[in-house]
Amino acid sequence: MYRPAPATNPVIDALIKRGLYSYSVTDDEHRIACPWASEHLPGERRDAYYYAPTMNAPLGRFYCPCTHGDQHRIGNLLHYLEVDRKAARCKPLIRVLQGEMHRIVVAAEKVLASRDDLYRSNGLIVRLKLDAATGDVTTEAVTEQSLAMYLSADCDWVKFDARSDEWRRCDVPTSVVSNLLKTQMGHHLPVLNGLVRQPYLRRGDGVLVTEAGFAAGSGIYAAFDPADFHIPLLTKENALAALRRLQSLLVEFEFANEADRATACSAMLTASIRDYLDVAPGFNITASSPGSGKSYLASVIAPFAGPGEARNISYPGTNEEATKVVLSLALEQPAAVCFDDMPSDWLPHGAMNRMLTNGSVTERILGSSRVVTARASSFIMGTGNNIRPLRDMARRVASIYLLPQVESAATRDYNGRPAEEVRQHRGRYVSDALTIIAAWKAAGSPKADVPNVAGFGQWSDQCRHSLIWLGEPDPATSLIEQINHDPDKEQLGDLLFAWRDAFGDKPTLVRQVLKHIDEHKRGDLYDAVMELPCVERGYVNQSRFGRYLGRNKNRIVNGLQLVEAPHSERRAWAVIPISTQPRKSLPIVQDYPPESFEQVWQELKTEQAEARNAQA
Repeated sequence: MYRPAPATNPVIDALIKRGLYSYSVTDDEHRIACPWASEHLPGERRDAYYYAPTMNAPLGRFYCPCTHGDQHRIGNLLHYLEVDRKAARCKPLIRVLQGEMHRIVVAAEKVLASRDDLYRSNGLIVRLKLDAATGDVTTEAVTEQSLAMYLSADCDWVKFDARSDEWRRCDVPTSVVSNLLKTQMGHHLPVLNGLVRQPYLRRGDGVLVTEAGFAAGSGIYAAFDPADFHIPLLTKENALAALRRLQSLLVEFEFANEADRATACSAMLTASIRDYLDVAPGFNITASSPGSGKSYLASVIAPFAGPGEARNISYPGTNEEATKVVLSLALEQPAAVCFDDMPSDWLPHGAMNRMLTNGSVTERILGSSRVVTARASSFIMGTGNNIRPLRDMARRVASIYLLPQVESAATRDYNGRPAEEVRQHRGRYVSDALTIIAAWKAAGSPKADVPNVAGFGQWSDQCRHSLIWLGEPDPATSLIEQINHDPDKEQLGDLLFAWRDAFGDKPTLVRQVLKHIDEHKRGDLYDAVMELPCVERGYVNQSRFGRYLGRNKNRIVNGLQLVEAPHSERRAWAVIPISTQPRKSLPIVQDYPPESFEQVWQELKTEQAEARNAQA
């Protein structure tokens, strides 16, 4: 049913056997002795040429420069050498037989595996796309039409014709293409687990790999020239020198403070090893006015992820758009993504949250019922004026603040051309980023006494502590400040305080709260509710207000907790004080008379009530 391609070209084998082969000019061009040299005129050379099969010449070509050249073609040469025309095509052959679909699909996958650009990734068959101009590499999912073309070009398909009693050429069956795309049982196509564009840290042991090409063991395809990268001795002195070179790219940017500059350096390190990190925060580059250098700083950082341009796209405005964007990025695996010139804040879409903190996304492919799980390994950043990460994004995105001390920032120029410099000498600067991380590891991975960033432990180790070790401020300063000063948390705190002041701990219905603020169009409760994201055109949407309370159920802010309370009518809410001090255990009283035990118990209750009132 399946015949693999011949190990050697049968035409060349026959030429050698008859003593007609001279030598190889190129892989496809071969000089031979003309089998019809006796027909040459006096003085004409005996040499002729055989060319291996190509798409345009599937049997190959024969060329003799003598006068009889037009009389002898490739068909004449094959007849003379007694080589079968099917064998001369040098292709594998698959016979289409009824009831053998499983074997045909396996054979077809073997044909595809002979190519060097097709892989299985995230449950799909994908093709590597190499940008010849930049050297960047991405992937694209192979469609049914493309797969049929590959199988047709790389293999001969035949089907038995009962009328002629012989096997005849046929097209690739669509059922084979469909099953090949959908099957999860493939074993011949190599599995692609990630793309890298520079030397990389191997997952698992963190060893620095400097060899390019596909590593079958890890499933990583590395597209870079090792000669462009050099890692010196892993000493703290060399790491400091590498840091100074990275900082030289930032001297013309005016950061709000030194911690913002450290965060920009951390972004460079993050981009350099993003493929190694399971998860990494996004980076928000913001300023108070246009022309402050936000997009230009992004263009300085992006080359640390890969040689190509960052994928500049708009930030999704809805959850549906976010799902499409995130899945597309996970499947194509661009090195860097920039949400450039964002008109609004980082909205906490579910798909965006999962991309940054889960490390993978599971979504349905657009226009299909098929669900795929793909690793999200692109370096993420965004730029915009006075933008910030909202709610759940506050702990997922680190901010870099630029603060130019000029009135017209848009008129300034960057004389050092740092973006052009880092693109021209990308290997040097990426090597500096890798040197800092590797030297920190060689020094024993020392860690500073700084607050933990939940969910980003691996990133903190490689791209945060390594810089603190070299004397830099904490690159996670803005991230921690965003977590501690969450505006949504402050809004909820204001609501709970005002609610407690208005209703105490009495169970209260949503409509009772709205009636209260309608009757009292001033005061703390009115102000707190009107600041919530449930107000439409100056009126509170009762359903949205109820959902807001449900999302914040049992949350504690400033010692107050919103809880669901029992009520005879329907769902009600109450705000109760929660002591932040450790609870006192009940004293063990032995051999006390009943009245003494009661006295101790009442004293303890009085102390707890006083503590709650103090908190309120």
